[in-house]
Amino acid sequence: MLGICMRSKIGKIPKLPFKNPVENHTNFKYIDWGLHYYPKIIKNESIIGFHAPIINLGNPKDKNKTCLMALKNILDEIKGYDYLTIHLHNGREPDKDTLINNLSEISNYAKRNNITLCIENLRTGFSSNPNNVVEMADICDCNITFDIGHVAYNDREEFIDIFSDRIYNVHVYELERDKIGHIAPDNLDNLRPVLDKLLDNKCDFWLIELMKLDEIIHTKNLLKNYLNNHK
Repeated sequence: MLGICMRSKIGKIPKLPFKNPVENHTNFKYIDWGLHYYPKIIKNESIIGFHAPIINLGNPKDKNKTCLMALKNILDEIKGYDYLTIHLHNGREPDKDTLINNLSEISNYAKRNNITLCIENLRTGFSSNPNNVVEMADICDCNITFDIGHVAYNDREEFIDIFSDRIYNVHVYELERDKIGHIAPDNLDNLRPVLDKLLDNKCDFWLIELMKLDEIIHTKNLLKNYLNNHK
């Protein structure tokens, strides 16, 4: 079953050949982009998730806690929806104590709003180390959005072992490259091992995180055939 979850940089939602559960939602600047592929979505129900702008929760110079307040404002605006994925930092090495304090506070705030908070592994820096990500998730009691494309092919299965049952959802596409962005898979030769391991770990909530409609549909069909033949 399918559900749509989009992120738009231009404030407009494109026309997709699927039911759009957010067509009446005005807060487009946070809405994720892509297509949920999730067998637990049932007919006439959808999951709507959000992706926060990149901020730095580990900045000790942010005395006014501007970043923390920004995330709280987002959580207030999306109350009643399902989840929020955030980045822990903007590429700079975070101060660990500051990060733990801020992430713990925002995690508790999300719980009070009945929203699942997820932290995402990044390509570089502190959050590219899976041990750092799972440590923050364990300490601050939040979940993980596992972005496959941020990880080298040979390391992806190890990330699943480390993240384990903290994984809430998964960004599925081939790979992310500088100046190119997210690359769609031609086939599942490279993705099949990690998809197999995700299913073995009961991680079947996937978001096809691509920007082009034809690539989304092609990847959806690859995943559909894969799941139909998976044993």
